[in-house]
Amino acid sequence: MDRNSQWRRFYAECDVATRKGEEISLATGFSEPPIDVFRILESERQFIRAVGEDFGESFDGRIRYLGNGFLLCYNTRYNEWLPRGRNRPHSKVLFSIAHELGHFYLDEHRACLVNNRRAHNSFTEFSSHKLIERQADHFASGLLMPSDLLRPRINMDNHPDFGRVLDVRKDFDVSLTGLLARWTQLSDFPCATVVTLNGVVLFGWVSKAFREIGCYRVRRTHKPESRTFRSFVAQNSPVKEYKQKDGYSSTDYWLEYDQRSFETSELYFAIPHSKLIWVLLTCDEGELCGKEYD
Repeated sequence: MDRNSQWRRFYAECDVATRKGEEISLATGFSEPPIDVFRILESERQFIRAVGEDFGESFDGRIRYLGNGFLLCYNTRYNEWLPRGRNRPHSKVLFSIAHELGHFYLDEHRACLVNNRRAHNSFTEFSSHKLIERQADHFASGLLMPSDLLRPRINMDNHPDFGRVLDVRKDFDVSLTGLLARWTQLSDFPCATVVTLNGVVLFGWVSKAFREIGCYRVRRTHKPESRTFRSFVAQNSPVKEYKQKDGYSSTDYWLEYDQRSFETSELYFAIPHSKLIWVLLTCDEGELCGKEYD
């Protein structure tokens, strides 16, 4: 199996998990954001007992089959970041609950929990490289951000700015990292989400428009030499507080695609709880398609 085939399989497996999350949102009757994960937990109260506590740094979420049902634990320590006046848990907590629901609803995950009866600990929001965790993260993205509700907001134009990204996040009441991953998944335009640590690419995703021209991968373990990105990293290393900045460069710095390079517009987000910098990069749709404009 060639490397592109492996990546096509990876995207396909994650898409299955995402669609399952969307199905659960639809079946629970949500027609507008935000999606209430506690309502979903309530609908499964016959099978799931949920407990929220400050578990420190032990895990973001945990689920275990006890023989007569499932115990789902979620870490509330992120609620200390809540702004004054907010009544709902922190969006990171909500994503972690949705992630653990993925282990419950995805058939293979559920079978594994029932068969081994051991507690399964998770660190969410795409912080794990394990496929089972990525699938649960994608389930959570589909559950909290169903495509019918989110896709129109994402595809209003080719190049989003900070205002639009943060407005969508507020309306859906989701974590910024979860939204950025979902943004690339649902975009009709050429874009990519790239996750970096100390200026080095850890992982990322490309949108369908890139995959259609044969570009499937971000340049993992690479240190992009984009001038504006390097400046942002220098100013926010280590990441201590949320910061954002825009920039520009080229796909040569970010994506594994040798046939041609494209100019990129870039949004940088420094995320303090993970110490990571997330990048949302976009390219002009006309340039990717080889169109010429007057």
